[in-house]
Amino acid sequence: MRPRLKTVASVFAGLAIGWSAPAAPQAAPALASEYVRLQVRGAEALLYRPASGTPVSRIAYVYVHPNGNTFSEPLGPQMAARGHLALMVNYRSDGTDRDDQFAPAISAAIRSLRQMPGVEKVVLTGHSGGGHLTAWYTNAALNGPTSCNGPDKIYPCDTKLSSGLEKPDGLILLDPTLGTFHQANSIDPAAGGARRIARLDMFATINGYDSASRKAAYPAEFIARFNKAQAVRSAAITAQAQARLKLIEAGKGRYRDDEPLVINGMGNLSAGARLFQPDARLLARTRGNHVTLMADGSRKQGPVVSVRPSLGSESAEAVGTLSLMTRNTTVRQYLAASAIRFGPDFSISADNITGVDWGSAAYSTPGNARGITVPTLVMSMSCHYLIVPDEIIFENLAAKDKTYLSVEGATHLFQPCRKEFGDTMKRTFDAVEEWSTKEGRF
Repeated sequence: MRPRLKTVASVFAGLAIGWSAPAAPQAAPALASEYVRLQVRGAEALLYRPASGTPVSRIAYVYVHPNGNTFSEPLGPQMAARGHLALMVNYRSDGTDRDDQFAPAISAAIRSLRQMPGVEKVVLTGHSGGGHLTAWYTNAALNGPTSCNGPDKIYPCDTKLSSGLEKPDGLILLDPTLGTFHQANSIDPAAGGARRIARLDMFATINGYDSASRKAAYPAEFIARFNKAQAVRSAAITAQAQARLKLIEAGKGRYRDDEPLVINGMGNLSAGARLFQPDARLLARTRGNHVTLMADGSRKQGPVVSVRPSLGSESAEAVGTLSLMTRNTTVRQYLAASAIRFGPDFSISADNITGVDWGSAAYSTPGNARGITVPTLVMSMSCHYLIVPDEIIFENLAAKDKTYLSVEGATHLFQPCRKEFGDTMKRTFDAVEEWSTKEGRF
């Protein structure tokens, strides 16, 4: 068992409100932070407080992410500099990809923050992969284990871990991914055999990829062929994993609890065989009209248009490697985090993703959005490839009070991708505060 952390206070000086380079030197407030005991094994939290003497807002935030250390993520210092408490939560899981393993730590964090003087409302916040985690948690907290345990689910969540959870008052999703689909969409249909299948190779010149510029302009017929093959291979891997799970549960597997599963050509993290990464024409604009926070301070109403460059060159360079383009997972982890049902009409276009059964996976962000009724803010960064996925999440939200905003020129990490886009970090978190403190919302 990990030793409990004692409460320790420390002062962070020199934290500017915006992390982009300011136009002129500015004095930054000193922000205090302290460790918080959560009474959950494997969990720790860091509380950011406003500078001494600053009035504390009644709106506070819990921030979580399934990977890495959240303590240095920008939400903590950014919101503390604006007068809010922000509790940054780390949980060291047993190595699984299951969101339900994080539930006790998140629930304890919300409860802990609610007990602090002056806090009236707690907003759960997730960025990137933290989006599917916080969406799953919010759905489970509001609706119980039936939200992720129905017969429609390929692999159900843990009933015990998804019961009796502390409910957040609101949810903020910062450039969230689609969850399970994001993993399944990394599977390379050209891989898996002794040789790559040329007609399905997204990194081949004959199919529209330019290795010199690291960009792609895929022909429509290749896109359709690739999408169909990716869906077929994903279904085949899922069927293989389900067959192995039956043997495991019948006591006939290689091990009693789980089995290793190695998937050649399935990307890790942001790597993988996603056509829209090198071909910036895909997922390039939203179908609906939304507000974009412009660099000049104005707000533009209309379709959100991506300004991102082509991405994903590391995937092309890593083809055939064990590190980025091979998934070393297990049968249960794959079924929980990477298996989702595709239909025969699966397609990715300039403004949509169709042919996916969003409700078939317990950790699908759009699937969980259907059970979320608390006020929710979805923010996309227009210099990244998630503006359309984020619109899909937004459209599936059951909340009557829901908002979609985009930050012009912001990268996935809230920084400007070009100088002319200005201080995107400040613009992002100013909008978070404005939304959170709107009169009547909380």
